Amino acid sequence: MSGPFTSIDIALTGMGFAHYWQETVSHNLANINTVSTFDKPFRARVVVAQTIDPSAPSGGGVAVGQVYNQAGDPAMLFQPDSPLANKDGYVAAPVVDLAGQMSDLILASRMYQANITVHKEAREALESATGLGR
Repeated sequence: MSGPFTSIDIALTGMGFAHYWQETVSHNLANINTVSTFDKPFRARVVVAQTIDPSAPSGGGVAVGQVYNQAGDPAMLFQPDSPLANKDGYVAAPVVDLAGQMSDLILASRMYQANITVHKEAREALESATGLGR
């Protein structure tokens, strides 16, 4: 479905996705120093985008398609005084890639800004178009 508000609707889906992505990355970064037992280390959550079919009533856009936990083995840290330490004195570090998370945060922020710009420009174009008959 297309119409005068389709670009605004698509920009809103992009803003919603970018907002969710930023919140997820923020949660991951907030837990970058969280240690735990080896069997349950903190794992960064990864957000995957999914396109919305352009023939959908909303006119297309993007949505959260999937969220999964980061794969990989946690680094083991020697902290014998920790109550979470195993019998050898090791705790599991979180499975979070700081550089990757910072890159994702920049991308999500730029995505949000770009969609705000599209929303603003489309709104102003529609306001101008409705004022032509005056």
